[in-house]
Amino acid sequence: MVATRPMTIEEFEAEAHERSWELIDGEAIAVTPSANRSVWIAGEIFARLRDYVRANDCGWAFTDGAGFVLFEERATVRSPDAAFVRRERLPELTDHFVPMAPDLAVEVLSPSDRIPDALSKVAMYLQAGVQLVWLVDPLERSVTVFRPDASPKTLGEVDVLDGSSVLPGFTLPLAEIFI
Repeated sequence: MVATRPMTIEEFEAEAHERSWELIDGEAIAVTPSANRSVWIAGEIFARLRDYVRANDCGWAFTDGAGFVLFEERATVRSPDAAFVRRERLPELTDHFVPMAPDLAVEVLSPSDRIPDALSKVAMYLQAGVQLVWLVDPLERSVTVFRPDASPKTLGEVDVLDGSSVLPGFTLPLAEIFI
């Protein structure tokens, strides 16, 4: 996909994509496939989120293919590795991008990811109104938790990740995902 002018969200959504893309300030950016450990960890986190969300009927859990409109005025659509949106914010699913930022965004680092790029993505999520971001580092076997109202907190594989006020009662022992 080569754009000579900034794309709108509608144009981006209508394009046939042969690989994964995100839209940042009107520019379509190819997303590099992830390493198998990173994808597996993201899948495990999604599965735990999905199970919790279904059991508590509290919203929607999404995999990495979901596009979230973070900034309509800036034509920005991002796809976290896993995400959650509360049902009161998104009463039903449609056949379009999710028209808002998620409540929880999960990013799992792949060996090819650069930390400054990942932190930039986290900052964008927080700026868009995401209330909880988990940045998972498989190599360090850690998760850094970001909230708009608190300093980042890093947890190790012996710790338990929780859903805070976004997913009350959700817990995930990190030893279960760091294999």
